[in-house]
Amino acid sequence: MDELMWLTIGIAAVFILEACIYFYWNIWGNGSISTYINDGQRPHQTFKVLQTFKTSTQKIALVEVGEEIWVYSNGEIMFGTKQDENEYAEVIVHVPMAAAKDAKRVLIIGGGGGISVREALRYESLEEIIAVDIDAEMMDLGKRYDRLVSFNKGALNHHKVSTVIEDGRTYVERSLTTWDVIIVDIPEPTERCPSLGRLFSLEFYHELKEHLNPGGVLSIACSTVNLMPEYMWSIEKTLKECGFFTIPFHNFSNKTGVDWGYILASTLPLEPDDIQLKVTTPFLTEGRLRDVLVMPYYLMNKENQGMVQTDQNTVLLDIVKRETDV
Repeated sequence: MDELMWLTIGIAAVFILEACIYFYWNIWGNGSISTYINDGQRPHQTFKVLQTFKTSTQKIALVEVGEEIWVYSNGEIMFGTKQDENEYAEVIVHVPMAAAKDAKRVLIIGGGGGISVREALRYESLEEIIAVDIDAEMMDLGKRYDRLVSFNKGALNHHKVSTVIEDGRTYVERSLTTWDVIIVDIPEPTERCPSLGRLFSLEFYHELKEHLNPGGVLSIACSTVNLMPEYMWSIEKTLKECGFFTIPFHNFSNKTGVDWGYILASTLPLEPDDIQLKVTTPFLTEGRLRDVLVMPYYLMNKENQGMVQTDQNTVLLDIVKRETDV
């Protein structure tokens, strides 16, 4: 009887231990979906996790939300096959393409999803796009995952597009090429990836300046300015410190309530009225362009609060930590 009792207790203990390990792994530990999708970033409607995997730089989740695919990186939404993604891509690409003297050679840093590349391919004068992404798996998704390829219209496989797997700064520092338009569309630095600050620094902007053709421009993504206005103004102040002429612009998404900020930077003086669209796009009409180039009062009120980001400080990371607790 004692042997049977101890056998039963032993089996129960093993079961409880395995259950605890399972729940720890899948709810709190490394196997938890929360390590791939932050609680605050979960879709509000029914969703299905199609795939999760680790790459050399990040944790990726492919999530089906209705008819859309959302791509998560380290718990945060990176991009998706969504209408607001089309708006975002049109703004970050067509404003600098409209402002540049020429639009023949384009460099896109952070082009793994292929959506911004798709927009740049609208220009008949275009000769070459270099799309740089540090993550080979992310670039491969943009090239081969059918639902993303359908959304980006096969842009990363286009004959005018060359894809490069490398850190964006390292690629620019090694390159002897110059470009008409350079688009930097990368996430903000976080404690998980503080090194991203190197792609927003004064030193890197000097490198980009050396790689612009006469009349060339930069377009820099500045995150969600309704949450972090100082983030955008710090990027602009850094660009000005580098000697660029700058024009801030933004796009408020009626669907998500997010106001995305950007900075246009040029080596030559440039006014908003000088910017005229060269192609027709579904979202960014001439009327919408004027709205994009007019900064709302709540942002202009914070204009003088930016600081210069260098390789030696953590200006942008500090802003992100303070405003989002990331």
